[in-house]
Amino acid sequence: MTTTACERTVAAQAPDSSLANADLAPTPAAERTWNWWHFATLWMGMVHNIFNFTWVGGLVALGMSVWQALTVALVGNVVQTVVIGLNGRIGARFGIPFAVWARSAFGTFGANIVALVRAVVAIGWFGIQSYLAATAVNLLLEGVVPGWRGLGHSGWLGLSTSMWITMIAYWACNFLIVRHGMEAVRRFEVWAGPLVFVVMAVLLVWAVSHAGGTGTLLTAPAQHSDHWFWTVAFGPAVATYIAGSWSTAVLNIPDLTRFARSNRGQFWGTMIGLPLSSLVYFGMAAVIVSTGKELYGTTYWNPTDVLGAFGNPVLSAFGALLLAIATISVNIPANVISSAYDLTNLLPKALTFRRGAYVSIVAGFVYMPWKLMENSETLFSMLHYLGAVLGPVTGILLADFFVLRRCRLDVPDLYRRTGRYRGWAGFNPLGLGALGLSLALLFGSQTVPAFDWVYQYAWFSGVTLGFLLHCAAKLAVRRSAGPLAASLAATGTTGAEAADLPAAGTTGEAAPA
Repeated sequence: MTTTACERTVAAQAPDSSLANADLAPTPAAERTWNWWHFATLWMGMVHNIFNFTWVGGLVALGMSVWQALTVALVGNVVQTVVIGLNGRIGARFGIPFAVWARSAFGTFGANIVALVRAVVAIGWFGIQSYLAATAVNLLLEGVVPGWRGLGHSGWLGLSTSMWITMIAYWACNFLIVRHGMEAVRRFEVWAGPLVFVVMAVLLVWAVSHAGGTGTLLTAPAQHSDHWFWTVAFGPAVATYIAGSWSTAVLNIPDLTRFARSNRGQFWGTMIGLPLSSLVYFGMAAVIVSTGKELYGTTYWNPTDVLGAFGNPVLSAFGALLLAIATISVNIPANVISSAYDLTNLLPKALTFRRGAYVSIVAGFVYMPWKLMENSETLFSMLHYLGAVLGPVTGILLADFFVLRRCRLDVPDLYRRTGRYRGWAGFNPLGLGALGLSLALLFGSQTVPAFDWVYQYAWFSGVTLGFLLHCAAKLAVRRSAGPLAASLAATGTTGAEAADLPAAGTTGEAAPA
């Protein structure tokens, strides 16, 4: 039997099995159910984590006042909130995850490079945050449950029996939520985000009432002048805050917004949920720490230490619940979901979203973060270096989508080996070249004292370098007639929101605007 020209055309237009499966395909209209409140509560749950609690304390230890530290956090959050809201458009309008979007700039297979870096960072932070949260819960349980401490302190692989029980139970909670898919994540975040605020409010009221006020920490002056704060400390502090908080979410936000009913809903939900919730949470943490200093004469910036110092079994139980829920509510959307899609993008024939999530959770356990935490400086340095790579990736994708493609994508071609995004054998040398050069300049600046400031502002520098170099690459090839120039053309559609799609639709395409 011979293959007709029509059959060959259909085969050429069909998605390639090495690039597509049901979980990577554009989200159908029936599954785009998240409104602005879902995104607001998502961010309410995500901002409550140990890093954010300790952040203000770290800046105070450097000589800032509490109000200066809060200013840094607010500015950092506003900057990344705007970028997150903009990138969220990709998911809301086209229904595709980050790893598929990255194919437009890095090639259909080159996107796996940046997706895998993002996955490694996500799995690394998932394991670390889960271990730290399990450790905190275990310590609090020792003060609440009789005999818990007596379960032993020397066990297999250096962990006590009680710690193994806590960790396994904690990891199992992540499995239970993820196994039911994104709808379960949405439902969990709807009540988890507000609940954490309620528990924090209970701790706050108890602390203020027993201390007879908010304490003196909030009114203590900075150790350095305002000139030092604005000219020396402010910029690097904002850049460091962004690199250590949501610089990763800036990239993988389409993994979540692909379930949004509308682009406006995800944008304003993020604008409400991220900066406002962060500021409230930072403020509550600062007051709790300040009252703790009045009560016990010591400044505790670790939430576990704060709750332990209170010496109240009921508050300890509340605290254990707080830390458990807070860490799960940030770990699943920020780390598990992103790494699941990134791994699925690598092996779409073998992995689905659930399987990718299971692999991520198991990997976060198997690499034994408690062992690596014995030399935490090396571990955190590695993760921060990998995180710095994501700055140029962000800049390249921003330039590629908003400037070069004018917010247009040919979605079907993102799933074809022979489509316009194929580059050279699936690798786009323009995007990958801009990434390589950006990283060389970024990390090379550390060796030249006069340019050391470039790395101090690593995330900002990386975004700027990636943006400018990718635009420059476009200018260099725009007059050529080759496939690279064609791959950068502003073709395709501007996407469609859920209301514009048929209920049974499976594509995020709309008629060209």
